[in-house]
Amino acid sequence: MQIAGVLMKPAALRKRWLAVGVVLLACAIFGLLCWRGRGPRYEGRSASYWVGQLLHDYAKARQALRQFGPNAVPALTDVVNKRRSPFWTWIEAWRPKLPAFIGRRLPNRALDQLLQERAIEVLYEFGPASAPAASALLGVDASLNDFVGFGSAGLAHATLLRIGPAGLPYFVKALRNTNPKIRARSASYLGHLGPEGGAAAPALATALDDSVPAVRSAAVVALGQIGPAARAAIPDLTAALHLDDDYLRLQVIRALWKVSHESETCVPILMKILGDRNNPNRAGAAILLGEMGPAAKEATPALTNVLREEFSYTRVKAEEALRLIKAEIKSE
Repeated sequence: MQIAGVLMKPAALRKRWLAVGVVLLACAIFGLLCWRGRGPRYEGRSASYWVGQLLHDYAKARQALRQFGPNAVPALTDVVNKRRSPFWTWIEAWRPKLPAFIGRRLPNRALDQLLQERAIEVLYEFGPASAPAASALLGVDASLNDFVGFGSAGLAHATLLRIGPAGLPYFVKALRNTNPKIRARSASYLGHLGPEGGAAAPALATALDDSVPAVRSAAVVALGQIGPAARAAIPDLTAALHLDDDYLRLQVIRALWKVSHESETCVPILMKILGDRNNPNRAGAAILLGEMGPAAKEATPALTNVLREEFSYTRVKAEEALRLIKAEIKSE
């Protein structure tokens, strides 16, 4: 092969291309290191470094991360998101049988857990500024520490509540997560926002069609907690009244009542449930009729019939419902 008037052997040509490839790779690595080195630093160290130091020099690391402020959230989020593969879990089980010098170099699940907890503590301190970490916090599962004290899941819960309305767009995005646990949790935290979560009503209405019952239930409860600000979801809630699951229908009725004080469609459904002695949701229907007060006066005969039955929890709730309905009618 001839290049620039010089005859080159294939082996020499391969060496030249190999050299070019090595140079390009070195440039790419150098560029990546420079890119990762961008951003604020404390004592010449990045936020990622100081997050790692939460295990070794906790006080100084906290001081450094306070200086970074919200700029430290991405590095903290990486730690919260970190998960060990099943392979490392298997390897860790063999740690006691391995030589000490090898065991010390293996990933340590207990230290990973401790670092995650300390990272979440910092996110809690940042409050609403930690909103970009909401998706990672939603994925934190309960650990042993949550059963004996305040572990990662408890800290994540407190942090998500403190993030509050700032987390709304991240919670809405999490409703589309592939993990049903995260979808259900995101719906629950949208409900915790109360009226300030009104903008999420369309997304929660879509979640009513989720394939997982726990997600549907969480979405219904959240809409009820948001209240009148969730009026955009009324058509979807009304459509959900035709579901076969009576327990979920009771949740839908409660949500409709809180959002729109709708009773005309709901009271007949509650009366039907109450009249079925084999339905395990009868007491729940009686409770809802009591919450509706005078709007449920149409159900007075059905509730009175329950009082003729043997003593039961349903009868107690029917009696309470009648008392609430009649008391509010008199007060009017």
